[in-house]
Amino acid sequence: MVSLLENTNIEFASPFRYRTHVEEKKVICRLLARRIIKDNQALFIDPSTTTAYLPNYLSERQNVKVITDNLQFAIAANQMTNLNLFLTGGSLRPNSNSLLGNHTIQDIAMFRPQLAIVSCSTLDNTGAYIADMDQADVKIAMMKSARESILVADHTKFQSVNSDYIRLASFPAWSKIVTDRAPKDQFLKHMAALGVKVIYPGSK
Repeated sequence: MVSLLENTNIEFASPFRYRTHVEEKKVICRLLARRIIKDNQALFIDPSTTTAYLPNYLSERQNVKVITDNLQFAIAANQMTNLNLFLTGGSLRPNSNSLLGNHTIQDIAMFRPQLAIVSCSTLDNTGAYIADMDQADVKIAMMKSARESILVADHTKFQSVNSDYIRLASFPAWSKIVTDRAPKDQFLKHMAALGVKVIYPGSK
């Protein structure tokens, strides 16, 4: 008997994830550029395929300093003179398109930017989760060092059951959640009670 694995507790390869839910990721990046990221800010960009699309939407921002281990982001941002890019050290794991490990964590600890923009694999009413410990360590280090953390997640990651097994943090660790469509009213009310703003197309 052959059965398919559940889509939880598995960290799929970055090239696969980069090609899934592309339009949703672009919506999120557009919202980040318009409503979150400001001129003259410094920010962490985590090793996610969502934020890999972000450079395309930052052409109008000026003097933005980015610290990242995200190789796809770095390649896309390489020709942009309005971005000052610091690429962390670390080990390059096959098919991750990101630098990971102790050297990455050490480099992150050198900085104290305004924002950490962090993704997850799944989230529910209590917090956000991921299925890879090395990726989790980087995201948690960024959140610890930044003054404010922003969570990005497309609508497919909102799950009340079958969340991934590594908890990044509990709400309200992030001040804002940016997503591509309105979550359920119950989730929105719960986040409002915690002081977490949810940003999506058409939100105030």
